[in-house]
Amino acid sequence: MTDTFNVHSIGTVKSPVTEMSQGGWAKVDSEIHLDSQYARGLQGLEGFSHVIVVFFLDRAQGFDPEKQLLRRPRGMEDMHEVGVFAQRTKYRPNPIGVTAVKLLGIAGNIVKVRGLDALDGTPVLDLKPYVPPFDRADDVTTPAWVAHVMEGYF
Repeated sequence: MTDTFNVHSIGTVKSPVTEMSQGGWAKVDSEIHLDSQYARGLQGLEGFSHVIVVFFLDRAQGFDPEKQLLRRPRGMEDMHEVGVFAQRTKYRPNPIGVTAVKLLGIAGNIVKVRGLDALDGTPVLDLKPYVPPFDRADDVTTPAWVAHVMEGYF
């Protein structure tokens, strides 16, 4: 069974990054320009140090299960293939990105953040406050290859 859902953008990312890169996102400062109709919804968000940004990977090519269901993380030749659901790749059945970022400030309908791995012009679907009891897990384990894949990414 395949369900279809309708979602719409609530804003747009303004970033100095216009093409996909292989890392350095931790130093990237971006702005999320919310549609003015949603600006009042930012009230109270300034008290949080971090927010979760949900965005649409609008420039990701269509998902091809033959090529992308199993692939090498970040295309690294020295890595073995792993499934799409074991990666944070942009090549997904539904091209949705989710990133926790540092909140730098809010001015009107503009949310300033650091560490958002989204390109300039990326549609934003939602913002949520980062709340550790909901968003952080203790005693987390990851496969050894994750450390190699993440070198220099953030």
